[in-house]
Parts: sequence; structure tokens; C-alpha cells
Amino acid sequence: MSNSWKLAIVITICLLEPVAVCAQCGFGFEPAAVVRWYRSGGWTIPGLADAIAIAPVRLNIEGKPVPWDFPEGVTAHWVQHGADYRVTFPEAIFERDGQRTKMLARKFILYQMVRWEVNGQPYAYSYILGPLDVACSANIDIIDENGDGVFRVMTPDGHTLFSRHAVGPPVPEWAKKPKI
Repeated sequence: MSNSWKLAIVITICLLEPVAVCAQCGFGFEPAAVVRWYRSGGWTIPGLADAIAIAPVRLNIEGKPVPWDFPEGVTAHWVQHGADYRVTFPEAIFERDGQRTKMLARKFILYQMVRWEVNGQPYAYSYILGPLDVACSANIDIIDENGDGVFRVMTPDGHTLFSRHAVGPPVPEWAKKPKI
């Protein structure tokens, strides 16, 4: 092995060492409060208008359909796009903990987008996003908390579909009330 390869390996180990030291080692955490980013005019739903298709998410195990563990009336739908689809979240002013905050526009690789419905009405969109400038992913939910079709709440740590026991965003109060 040449000296340049040895040097490259040593530099790589030195760069990764702080990451390993800072990694979680067996402790789990849950937030004490739900983080909510509120926008009175609603958030845009990037990736919805130019979706190729929106289709129900079906689960099959050994070729047989299996029901999801969702609450009654809740369904999930893939919002489908072509390969390497990019989505842009525009600049927006919102409230975080009562403070006006500005979110800067940012473009992401869209890994997964799910529309959550309760009794046929959309109540949330969940995203798995990959920033173009760093090696990580971000999950968010955008939620219609009033049932009026305006998605005013964005929350980090969104809900994704990676296992049979996946859960959607909490069903809002408006969707729990019987329709008269």
C-alpha cells in the first residue's frame, strides 16, 4: 500500500472519530413536547401538483394482502414521482414557539411522499427528504389540523412507511368527530 493511501486512511479515521464519539450509545430519547411550525396561510405541499400518480399503499407478506395497523378509517397513499425527483420547499415565514421565523428555500431529493387520509379526506403529507449538500435525511409531516384543506402545521420527525407496524401522523380532532 502506497504512502498516499495510508495517509488517506489516517485522515479518514481522524475525520470520522468525532462522529463516532458523538453517536448515541444505547440511549433512546423522546421529545417532551411536539415541535410545531405554524403558518396561518398554510404550507405549500411540494411535489403534489406534479405527481405521476397517487395510489393506495398495499402491504403483502408472502404474496398475501395484510392489513396495516392504522386507526379505523386511516389510509396511506404513495405520491409517486420519477427517479431522482427533486422537490423545492419555498422560503416561508412561520411561527415557532410564538416567534416569527424565516425558513429559507431549499431543494431536496424526494425519497418518499405519503398522503394520509381519514375517511377519504387528506389530513397529512409525510416526506423523507435528502438535502443535496449534506449526507443525511429529513422526515417531516405537513398537517391539516382544522379539516378545512389548509395544511398549517409542519412537524419534524415525520411518519414514514418502513414496516408493517408503521403509524401515520396522529389523527386530528376534526377527523375523530362523527359526521352529521
